[in-house]
Amino acid sequence: MIINRSTSTLPDLHHKVAIVTGAGRGIGRETARILAHLGATTIIAEVSQTGLETEAQIRHDGGTAHFIPTDVADEASVNHLRDQVLGTWGRADILINNATIFTVGPLLHIKTADWDRVMAVNLRGAFLCIKAFLPAMLEQKSGVVVTMESADGMPYIAPYLATKVGLRSLAQSLAQEVGDQSGVSVFCYGPGLVETPGLSEALERLAPLYGLTRQEFIGQMEAQLVTTEVTATGLVGAVLHAPEFHGQEIGFAMGLAKLGISASGEPLATAARQPAVSPASRPEQPAPGANAPLVLNRQLESILRDNIREYDELNLFQRPIVKRMFQSGTGLKVEDWLASAQHMSRQLEQGARIPHEDLVRYTAQLNRLAQFILKQESDARGFFKNPDTLNRALQALRQRRQAVLDLVVALESASARICMLAPSEGLRD
Repeated sequence: MIINRSTSTLPDLHHKVAIVTGAGRGIGRETARILAHLGATTIIAEVSQTGLETEAQIRHDGGTAHFIPTDVADEASVNHLRDQVLGTWGRADILINNATIFTVGPLLHIKTADWDRVMAVNLRGAFLCIKAFLPAMLEQKSGVVVTMESADGMPYIAPYLATKVGLRSLAQSLAQEVGDQSGVSVFCYGPGLVETPGLSEALERLAPLYGLTRQEFIGQMEAQLVTTEVTATGLVGAVLHAPEFHGQEIGFAMGLAKLGISASGEPLATAARQPAVSPASRPEQPAPGANAPLVLNRQLESILRDNIREYDELNLFQRPIVKRMFQSGTGLKVEDWLASAQHMSRQLEQGARIPHEDLVRYTAQLNRLAQFILKQESDARGFFKNPDTLNRALQALRQRRQAVLDLVVALESASARICMLAPSEGLRD
């Protein structure tokens, strides 16, 4: 298994119980296999008899698995699943809400019954499973809950993508409700564009609606196409480090990076995974010159424009996910970041006295941006396959992060000169 190539120590999940819905095939099956490989008792919550195949495969490999036929859209069926699991094993440690169905076609042609079924399985199913197993996790003060997301706003798969937006929001709401001290970690996982039976079935109907052949559609997304085992390994990696991802929306590369595994499933060199610059490091002195804050802030504008250009060059699947991750990690949309930076530059250029509270808020945002760029460095180590491409990406990210840190120091050093202490209507989020 790819997870055995991890350069970090893997925990023993014996005495842990993992429930994976929709584990009859695809990402769900591979996730169940990996969790069982690490020792977990894995529950295959699947509506079809393909769950038996997953159970048999895991047992053949020496793992522990139990297929419990479950329709996640049906409350009685989910409650039966809960009673079986808690009655037999007395606990629930990991819940992967993976069960998914889809329908393809123009929104006006979608039957109401088909819309309702997609909502029932994808969104209602996650809600019912969370209600069923979260109380046990809260009582034992430990557990992991995962929902699965995708792109949004694409034509011809509106019901499916609407549920994925809902699942992302569901995870964020739940994470805040359980808080940071409950012992339960909740996050939303973006598996990427994955070679699954479901994708293959969707493309047969979806590609012609885009005026493309199946091969042309896949060709557009080839850079992001990953295997089910790779993305499932990334998911398990995220589960093993769940407290670090609580309340977040993460991609498969982030989970892989925690294991020291690249997007191609190969181990990363230990040295390559270490940050070249400590996240706490800062230059001892600000950039020289009285106009250093303005010069560095203009540099920030350039960085943000580069980000916008890079995001616009991503494909339809990648772009919304990456932009949301930027907003989640930095607190602002990248376009709002640019507007805020441009406003600061105008004030510095005009020699305006900046309200102290606005400068404090702006530097706090900059520090958050620097931490997000550091996180991007970790993501890059799990995503890029080519060492030369990885090194170029890391170099660019380090330069961007250092530029942000330089700006913070320059602003703090010049604060006595550029600030006014009276509050005003200055910079706003």
